[in-house]
Amino acid sequence: MRLSNKISALALVQLFAVGALADAPPRIAVPVADSNAPLTFIAYGDTRFTRREGVANAVARQALVARMASEKPAAIFIGGDLVFEGASADDYDVYRTETAIWSRAKIPIFPALGNHEFRGCDEDLGPCLENWWRAAVPDPVRSFRWYSVTLGAKVLVLVLDSDSSLKPGSEQRNWFERQINDAHLPIEFVLVVLHYPPVRDPIFPRAKDEKEIANYFSDHTKSLRVRVVVVGSHIHNYERFLRDDVTYLVSGGGGAKPVPVLRMFGELSKLDTSENFHFIRFRLEGGNLQGAMVRFDPDRPAETAWTEPDRFEIEAMNTNAK
Repeated sequence: MRLSNKISALALVQLFAVGALADAPPRIAVPVADSNAPLTFIAYGDTRFTRREGVANAVARQALVARMASEKPAAIFIGGDLVFEGASADDYDVYRTETAIWSRAKIPIFPALGNHEFRGCDEDLGPCLENWWRAAVPDPVRSFRWYSVTLGAKVLVLVLDSDSSLKPGSEQRNWFERQINDAHLPIEFVLVVLHYPPVRDPIFPRAKDEKEIANYFSDHTKSLRVRVVVVGSHIHNYERFLRDDVTYLVSGGGGAKPVPVLRMFGELSKLDTSENFHFIRFRLEGGNLQGAMVRFDPDRPAETAWTEPDRFEIEAMNTNAK
């Protein structure tokens, strides 16, 4: 495998096919040594690795990368806009260079496609996809635009492509529904990672089909056998919502130029800061999933730059009810 700094460096990471079709999107299994020990994993997005000025805050981006490495997570999930321009090999070189600390720590990285992954490839998406496959995703995912990951026995992660159809009957939607329908014990939590957030501050217009994910969970609330958390990016800020017993998070504070949000319409964090460089730390212990928004302020001294202004907890469903 050519991705020496990513999942290929982990001898224990295993790949297995999901479904009967040989060409089905892969599922990558990240084993956990002790299933009873706390499990930590991280999600965030809109990192925009690049040397270009004015489109990202490199200081914040690099600080977040270093802090995440210190958390020693089982995996890191990135919700798209990994680089500023998907056609630029140099942007991906910046990504590899700045995340070398992850490579040395052998942390598996699982990115989703965002709109900037296709920037510069208006006529032909092929070169942009090749750059992403070659530089950012584990080898088994190559040629696929969505895939799944298991963290130990209790967490299933669905990494979606917001730029491919999510409408009922589409290839990705059919695959998504199969993953949800087949999620049963010992799986307790399903994390859905995609670029465009299905629930977010409504002042931002919809992009493509992301609302279909919220519609699906709204229609299937009573039949779900697992707790669901959806993490989108795209908006360069942080938001948290609860809809139909599903937690929806916006995590786009990975380094891209910040964008303020109104924090109305049922937004639960009620942060009073307009600029929020951050990542989300998840910690699963027993049947309790704890989430924390880990915020970095590049304008504050090192001893006060890091805070956790929003925290939440989600309890696994009663196993007797599954």
